[in-house]
Amino acid sequence: KADVYSFGIVALEIVSGRCNTRIRPKQEPFILLEWALVLKENGNLLEFVDTRIGSDCDKNEVMTMINVALLCTNPTASARPPMSSVVSMLEGKAEVQEYCTDSMSSSSGQKNVETVKTLYRKLEDDDDADISQTKSMLGDALWTTSSTSAVDLYPVSLTSGYWQNRDSTN
Repeated sequence: KADVYSFGIVALEIVSGRCNTRIRPKQEPFILLEWALVLKENGNLLEFVDTRIGSDCDKNEVMTMINVALLCTNPTASARPPMSSVVSMLEGKAEVQEYCTDSMSSSSGQKNVETVKTLYRKLEDDDDADISQTKSMLGDALWTTSSTSAVDLYPVSLTSGYWQNRDSTN
């Protein structure tokens, strides 16, 4: 069941384009699963989707992926579906079960939606700054290539026994 949980977290990371957790000094930690649960509670799960995807996705498939991921991350291990059921739901062969709001973690219920949205937007702004800083650093870097090959590193002498042994084994 731990693998099912991990699959759910990775699926949420893929759909949202974000890391599972983000902890910064003097800031409240951001937990992706909590954000998804808050959006689910408020019927705004499409806000969870990575903005870089835009309208280039099938909304039904995205909603299926998010809902299956939430099922996989149920806090009660026995309530998580087996991986075979996850695959069937993702392939459309089985109906996606409804995530029970009773089993949502209490910490997600305690968070004010606006607080979570504000934190999420702040993290997006920080990410944009990090990306532009990384691009700047990469643009300033000097890139070199190496033309060293295995033959340069491990030369084989024509007089060595390698060639004779190689021919006799064939």
